[in-house]
Amino acid sequence: MKSKYVMISGFAFTEEGDMEKLKNYARQGWILEDIVGGFFYKLRKDKPQNIVYSLDYQSDTDGEYFTIFKEAGWELVISINNQMHIFLAQAGTKPIYSDSKSEIDKYTRVRNQTRRGTIYSLIIAIVLISLLVVSVIAIRPIFLIILGVLVIDIFIFIFNFMPYLAYNSRIKQINRYGRCKSEAENNKITWKLYAISGVLWLAIGIWHLIGKLYFSAIFFIIFGVYFIFSSSAYFKKYKKSF
Repeated sequence: MKSKYVMISGFAFTEEGDMEKLKNYARQGWILEDIVGGFFYKLRKDKPQNIVYSLDYQSDTDGEYFTIFKEAGWELVISINNQMHIFLAQAGTKPIYSDSKSEIDKYTRVRNQTRRGTIYSLIIAIVLISLLVVSVIAIRPIFLIILGVLVIDIFIFIFNFMPYLAYNSRIKQINRYGRCKSEAENNKITWKLYAISGVLWLAIGIWHLIGKLYFSAIFFIIFGVYFIFSSSAYFKKYKKSF
């Protein structure tokens, strides 16, 4: 059986685009089978099918939850950490969320989860930065250990904060327009978030460079350049939509 791996663009930013991409692959005979490593769709070769996909967020799932979707014509494809669930249905099937209120509820659940992650990781970062300062002054041997933990925490913060802003924006769009606007709006949000992240990484890298922490400085600068480069790519997509 042939398989193909396709990178996930990011559910928080391009959910509609990813579901559309999976639909187009299904028309070519590539059907979603699994998600690998949290970053790739695994597609299996099959006969071309006219199906659509939909993503739902729900952590408190039971048999009744999946039965409701099945009776509505939606078949579960995969559950991710028992929090995100991808369903498929024949083209023309009524959408899972057909009104603004239920769609807002969908995004509110996951927004609240990412908000908690953002707050917790921010508090931990403040504590670690304080310990980092203390270690420079008094306990140098633990400096690199604290720095390593801080880097990990910054990753956790970014991967919670950026989706939080994206989901919050989706809720605002639905409240204002009755629906989540097109991919142009998502590209607008994404390029701004990537730009902010890139500047943050670069600032930390320059700070470490001044402090002659060359190894960590290079690490942060590389990530800063990567995020700024990604930001420019999304900015170009945003401009092309006009």
